[in-house]
Amino acid sequence: MRELIARIRAVARRSEERLPDGRPEADISGNIGGLSIDQRSRRVALDGREVYLTAKEFELLYFLAADPGAVFERREILRAVWDGDWYGTTKTVDAHIAGNRKKLGDPRWIEAVRGVGFRLGVPG
Repeated sequence: MRELIARIRAVARRSEERLPDGRPEADISGNIGGLSIDQRSRRVALDGREVYLTAKEFELLYFLAADPGAVFERREILRAVWDGDWYGTTKTVDAHIAGNRKKLGDPRWIEAVRGVGFRLGVPG
């Protein structure tokens, strides 16, 4: 089992995109309607003003920002952000969404799609 894990990690390292000097390429979502997310430094800014998020709030926002406008189900969000290790209620997603909405200053940033899940939107 250890050898299998070591081989998987080696393949993952080789497949990472790298800069010419050998460092992994920064994974940056860029700007989405004034919202800037930098995964490498784990910083979020809205219209140039830094937004301070908890670790899970950041991971949740980053996950939604990977495909703006796409709707993600609560279970899909739990699997991606909580690594499938969450066995409680799916309402934890709602609580973290509420925290993100409050910190972003406009609840329209993260839209609820009734009966399905959530999507990142751009207020306007």
